[in-house]
Amino acid sequence: MDEVGIVGWAQTEHQRAMERETPQSIIYQVVNQALSSCGLSIHDIDVVIDAGSDFLDGRGISTCITVDAMGGHFKEESKVAGDGMLAAIYAYMRIASGLFSTALVVAYGKSSESDPSMQTGTMCEPFFLRPLGFDGLAAAALQARCYMHRYGIGEESTAAVAVKNRKAGAANPYAQLREEVTLDQVIASPHVASPIRELEACPVTDGGCAVVLAHGDIARALRVRPAWIAGVGHCSDSYSPGSRELHKATAASKAAEAAFRLAGVTDPPAQLDLVELTEFYAYQELMLYEAIGLCGEGEGADLLGTGATAAAGRTPSNISGGAICANPLVATGLVRLAEAASQVSGRAAGASVDGAKRALAHGSGGLAMQTAACVVVEK
Repeated sequence: MDEVGIVGWAQTEHQRAMERETPQSIIYQVVNQALSSCGLSIHDIDVVIDAGSDFLDGRGISTCITVDAMGGHFKEESKVAGDGMLAAIYAYMRIASGLFSTALVVAYGKSSESDPSMQTGTMCEPFFLRPLGFDGLAAAALQARCYMHRYGIGEESTAAVAVKNRKAGAANPYAQLREEVTLDQVIASPHVASPIRELEACPVTDGGCAVVLAHGDIARALRVRPAWIAGVGHCSDSYSPGSRELHKATAASKAAEAAFRLAGVTDPPAQLDLVELTEFYAYQELMLYEAIGLCGEGEGADLLGTGATAAAGRTPSNISGGAICANPLVATGLVRLAEAASQVSGRAAGASVDGAKRALAHGSGGLAMQTAACVVVEK
């Protein structure tokens, strides 16, 4: 396959509600900034891939009203009805196959104008779970309880994830939540669905992200340092949460395995300089440590306790603050990719990992991490 580099990216300053912005204005903003960041114009783009949610937008085929803002008119254009990380992998395949030379990937979300609970509720099968009011939060609470009970994980460990990520988010100019919290504050916060507490859950967020991909020859000719895509992988687990092993993030494990195989990563703790993980809830980050091979099964809390995933640790995790600090639904995974690319290319806007050469970005979707997408980027 041909080499593909990530040459430009941009994201909004994520907010609880962008009352003065429309989806089109959010898209237009990040598209222009992403193109400017690498010295390209929309005329240099061969294909546009966007990720959006008709449900959150409140209309069918929402691309029809956003294609102008993306600059997709009279171009090859396609939509991914899922996380932006999947859209990035789709764009990568189109360039790596030799069909196109450049691609623009766009993802956005205005959850403040919709109901994320109802949106995740539609992911349930319609005859048994949906009438019960089952949604993404309920599924996550069941998974958290299953995982914590299976391995004896205490509430201090999940709370510590929130403390770590909120501290990292305080240094991120794009994060929605930029105030640090203490362990006592997290534990004292009310349950939103036991055992998940309010400060352990991602916020409702408005925002967007755009990423520019280019064939190797073009990427080298630009006056910017690219982040090279070394490996990709994606996986979807069983549709029904009841037919899965909820104490494992199986989809993430298989997606990471595929990405590592392409990138030649055989020892993740030693070969990854940082990871950007989509943790909608604090406990999920512990599960994802195990899924991507940073530690053994059931050892996520122990790894966190050693400080290995802290900003100054061996493998910093979510130095951006992660989804707990900003969750612009549908764009969340693409933000993880932009953050990872900014680190390995030495172009990070906030805190940076010195000497970072290789990183893993992870996106997630579905009930209880049903789907996962992973991308390995290198300096």
